[in-house]
Amino acid sequence: MRRRAWGSSFAAWLRLGSGLALGLVVGVAHAVLFERSVDDLQREIRAAGAEGKQLAVVLSLPDCPGCLEMEKTVYRDTHTQRAIERRFRTVHLDLASTEPIIDVKGRATTATDLAKGLRAFGTPSFVFFAVDGSLLYRYSGTLDRAGLRRLADYVVRAKYETVPFASRDATRGKTADRPSATLHASPPAGNLPLYPELALSASDGRERRLADFRGQVVALSVGYTQCPDVCPTTLLALKGAVEALSAAQRQRVQVLFATLDPDRDALAMLKEYVAAFAPAGGRPVIGLRGNTEATARLISQLQLVTEKRPAGNAGYTLDHTAGVFLFDSSGRLQGVAPFGQSATELQSDLAILLAEGAGGQTAAQRFSRAN
Repeated sequence: MRRRAWGSSFAAWLRLGSGLALGLVVGVAHAVLFERSVDDLQREIRAAGAEGKQLAVVLSLPDCPGCLEMEKTVYRDTHTQRAIERRFRTVHLDLASTEPIIDVKGRATTATDLAKGLRAFGTPSFVFFAVDGSLLYRYSGTLDRAGLRRLADYVVRAKYETVPFASRDATRGKTADRPSATLHASPPAGNLPLYPELALSASDGRERRLADFRGQVVALSVGYTQCPDVCPTTLLALKGAVEALSAAQRQRVQVLFATLDPDRDALAMLKEYVAAFAPAGGRPVIGLRGNTEATARLISQLQLVTEKRPAGNAGYTLDHTAGVFLFDSSGRLQGVAPFGQSATELQSDLAILLAEGAGGQTAAQRFSRAN
């Protein structure tokens, strides 16, 4: 009897242990925010209500750089997971899918038509629903971990009834998405990643990533060495902007030029080309070049447009997105200066970003604490 009783207890313990292990595995598998793709939002609303939560839906596209960045760096963050899952049941809708879905009111539709009805025109878009299926709030744009937590808190506290969401960081008294002073450069598009990942060969003989320049303000221009007008004009404006800074400030700005024409722009040619635009008293301009695949990733990450056009003896010219991508000293994309922005305006923007990175702790350290 004792042996049978012990055996029964041991078997029960094994079953319990297996159940716990399975529960842990399932818990880990579903810990990533917005990982579950669904086709019935009405069912998800009911499940959220049963859990005492509201429903949060992210609308995204497979090739949206900002969406991919958030999947990698935000949704997997343990602190952010706990903060969001305490309050929301999270699901994902792929706007590229044409499969039918059921909306929160039980009506048949598609993800694209749902997004249009919600006026969620950008990706990623976050849509929050109450348990009765009513829309609480929608927000489009890439967020970092702290920004997503602030957005969730904003919805839970119903602050949308009094003030618009501005991703405000109260500890610094300014928005986390933009510096406290206004840049002349345009805000980056909502689907752009906040911290683009680029791995390119550099004219200084090394492989370079944007993360290599943390602690410095970075001005990234894109183009090609045989560009007849736009690229040299932009680099000359950057040269003048850096030279207009103080001697100390010039050493804290790194100008980068990434070629979109790797077939013709060898590293030796890039090195010679960018040397002509080195700012006096500043850091040397660094040229960046990738192979065909790396260049395609660069174009995708920054949502650039490029098009080859036949051009006589030159073989072809390259129409491309023109402008300067401005990164603060934490490596965060803060603005895109359009082609034609003056050296004076570029100098002002660089000075603002330099001021944001000055003080007792670097912007990179402040970013780390905020996240």
